[in-house]
Amino acid sequence: MSRRTLLALLIAAAILLPAAVKAQEPAVDVQVLPDGELTVGDPVEIRVALSHEAGAQVLMDGSVVQMGGMEPSAPVISKLSETQTLVLFQTRAFTSGQFEVELPPIPVLGADQSLSEVPLDPVTIGIASVLDGETEPRPLSGPDLLAGEGRTFAPWIVAIIGIGLGFVLARLVRRWRGAQVAAEGAQAMEPSLPAQMSFAMDSSLEAAEQCRQLATTVRARLGRDWSLPASALTSSEIGPALAAAGAPGVVVLRVTRLLEACDRVQFGGEQPTAERLHGYQQLAEAIWSDGEPS
Repeated sequence: MSRRTLLALLIAAAILLPAAVKAQEPAVDVQVLPDGELTVGDPVEIRVALSHEAGAQVLMDGSVVQMGGMEPSAPVISKLSETQTLVLFQTRAFTSGQFEVELPPIPVLGADQSLSEVPLDPVTIGIASVLDGETEPRPLSGPDLLAGEGRTFAPWIVAIIGIGLGFVLARLVRRWRGAQVAAEGAQAMEPSLPAQMSFAMDSSLEAAEQCRQLATTVRARLGRDWSLPASALTSSEIGPALAAAGAPGVVVLRVTRLLEACDRVQFGGEQPTAERLHGYQQLAEAIWSDGEPS
């Protein structure tokens, strides 16, 4: 090989090698679901699809990430294929407005054991108010984790699910009938509640205590307005009980969202910001913003 040919090969390698290395750098695609108008309390998913070389690994440890005005979130890591990893942040907002969520860089260990970080641009999420009548809340069901995958169910699976739902429905009916009897007895013993109940929260108290007091007030008013033993029902039981009592779907959704949020602060150790606590109060007021039950 001549000296001139060798020199030409070295120059070509110097040009092509950076391009080859750059081609192996991870690429990201960030998506927010649902992608339409969101309301206070709606579940939100921020999906970061990371394309990388085969053998690379995402090193996020699942620690809780602070997300500004949105609820903190611990990322869930799913390896979709040898060359693609999904980093999922599940969060929600309890105050209306435009939120710019700062996402942390994603550490990636390459197949050659080299460590790098993939930076992520901030994500802007708009949350609409449910107090001004401009919009109604979405259904509580969150977006599917892997919505792109097809799912099929055999007929026998559908039959088993139907039988199970029948047993659950029968149990709820029996429990509801018993709860009605208990409510009638409790109403005869408890003093009447004031016509106007304040949802104001005392900012001098710990967040868990503020949420406990707010949830107690909401339950008391539900018990009065819908003749429910609300203080004896869990957050997951109140929704079906309200629906059985004839409450509108929007009331059922708002109550469920609020009480579940309060439970996460009281029993799950979440530490909400003052703005998010104020959002809980807004959601409580929104439950009755459409007027008293008929």
